[in-house]
Amino acid sequence: MSTVDRSPALVYLGLGSNMGCREANIKRARALLAALPDTTLTAQSSMYNTAPVCGPDQDDYLNQVAELQTTLSPRDLLTAAQGIENELGRRRTVRWGPRTIDIDILWYHGFSSTDAELQVPHPRMEERRFVLEPLAELAPDLVLPSGRSVAEALCSVQDQVMTRVSSETGAIALRTSKRFSMDYAAIHAEIRRLAAEKQAVILAHNYQRPEVQDVADVTGDSLGLTREAAASSARMIVFCGVHFMAETAAILIPDRLVIAPEVQAGCPMADMIDERGLRALKAEHPDAVVVSYINSTAAVKALSDICCTSANAAEVLRSVPADKEIIFTPDRNLGAWAAKKAGRDVILWPGFCPTHDLVEVADVERARAVHPAAKVVVHPECRLEVAEMADAVESTSGMIRYCREDDASEYVIGTEIGMLYRLSKDVPRKRFYPLSEMAVCPYMKLTTLEKVLRALRTEESVVTVDPETREKALGAVQRMIEMGGR
Repeated sequence: MSTVDRSPALVYLGLGSNMGCREANIKRARALLAALPDTTLTAQSSMYNTAPVCGPDQDDYLNQVAELQTTLSPRDLLTAAQGIENELGRRRTVRWGPRTIDIDILWYHGFSSTDAELQVPHPRMEERRFVLEPLAELAPDLVLPSGRSVAEALCSVQDQVMTRVSSETGAIALRTSKRFSMDYAAIHAEIRRLAAEKQAVILAHNYQRPEVQDVADVTGDSLGLTREAAASSARMIVFCGVHFMAETAAILIPDRLVIAPEVQAGCPMADMIDERGLRALKAEHPDAVVVSYINSTAAVKALSDICCTSANAAEVLRSVPADKEIIFTPDRNLGAWAAKKAGRDVILWPGFCPTHDLVEVADVERARAVHPAAKVVVHPECRLEVAEMADAVESTSGMIRYCREDDASEYVIGTEIGMLYRLSKDVPRKRFYPLSEMAVCPYMKLTTLEKVLRALRTEESVVTVDPETREKALGAVQRMIEMGGR
């Protein structure tokens, strides 16, 4: 094995085990990789449990992605990885068979090969969630051979079942090391130049990528951004979020261009309810007041009496006359929390945010054990049993206010991990930890600086709402804004 006098290459390795003590096998493999000449283990993802995708009947796999910096050549790294596999008892007797450890080179920066023994980037990585999910923790922006980012590719394999097993102390979800950070100054400057030239305002949700937040005129939660859109005199609104947010802006300001940089950035929760389903529920409860979370389509808003956000949901429920039934759509978790806080009974639509619904009581217990001095602050889209364990339940804007005004110096944050960047900027003298490194919304990460720049140049894609739907939905959205909430 030899090294050369060159800068270290960035490498991502897939580690898997389904024989013996799986976690110990993976940890030992990591240690041996870190001990290779001129090689540094710079990050590792959480561990995930997944069923075998092919081969004979065998136990489930434990999988992880490790990030390395190394001057070893791809061929030398492959030889070293195979040596580690052999040392840990790997036997290649059955293709796709069980193994104590499996080490795959997923990505070697600046190198590609279709050689049968050294296929890099890994030819099947975009097909497998057990590769993409952990890789998205470390490199969501990495552009794969298909031209998609890791986060974009992950959206297409969400039907594959897997479970996060652990979040090790060494796992890194949001890295701020300047050694590997990218310089966005040039593209930021061009975006700001075009925004001024085209009289555009750029709005970015708190869950957006850090570099997108940094280039925006306004960063905030759904309610705050909705108010900004309604009050804006800009010719063009570039909405960096998910589709329902841009759609809501189009409802409020139909005479203005509303642009979504990424049209595929949808919201799974919003898609869990449709016009037909809500009509059927309303028919069962004809006198009920329909309260719809802003995370819903224009068609659903059009059938609603009032909308709400996580910042004012409880206040909206309190405003409904006591003799009226309430239908709450589409988020069962937010609805249950707001109903309890408002002291009202509600009929809950069974939708949920997949990102927040993954957070479990065990995550809170584990976080408190690791960070005993920290307060736990969670979003009301989390399950009610998680919310009840927290020190505070807040919208994303409420999280900023709470952490700024509270006396504690450390906080565990239970929401999409993009919020940690916003908190670190707005409350810089305090420390923040993710409640779950799995809390990554792949749809929020679809918007990139390149897509924002293209949207400004082309003024596409324009988001519109048909006049009849808009007219029906407008009242519900305006009532939400008038209701207020912080």
